[in-house]
Amino acid sequence: MENEVLVSRIAREVARDLSPVDMIRIKFGLDEDEYSRLINSSIFKTRLEEELAVWNASDAMSIAERIKAKTGTMIEESLPEVFEWLHDKNQPIVGKVRALEWASRVSGIGETERLGLAPGVTGGGSGINFNIFIGGEKQSFTQPADQPRIIEGEVVLNDKSA
Repeated sequence: MENEVLVSRIAREVARDLSPVDMIRIKFGLDEDEYSRLINSSIFKTRLEEELAVWNASDAMSIAERIKAKTGTMIEESLPEVFEWLHDKNQPIVGKVRALEWASRVSGIGETERLGLAPGVTGGGSGINFNIFIGGEKQSFTQPADQPRIIEGEVVLNDKSA
């Protein structure tokens, strides 16, 4: 059973302490005896020490990354419950909308649209550059990023009675 890659993955999961041990055991398809033999093996103990050293590094960046990883795991594990709740017809729509807003914010969906950018394009400059080709000629202008979007236009009705 002591596949070195598997042992390393389990040691990483245990060192990060993101999930209860029983969940880790189930995730990797181990019964209690297999798991007990694994955690008592010398290769596991060595890998666990290595993973603990990496995970518990005390610089500010490591701490921030640990918090992000733990939060991400917590969010990921809550998604099935949120999914079920969203599809429960007995739940109020206001709560469902808030849950969808939360899920969108967590996943980053809608951020590019809010900024007026194409999907996959990230903001970062001092403005948004527009390039429009009209009759083969390029028209360019920059809009400040902090200026609210204003959509202008007119409705043209096709009156068939005229």
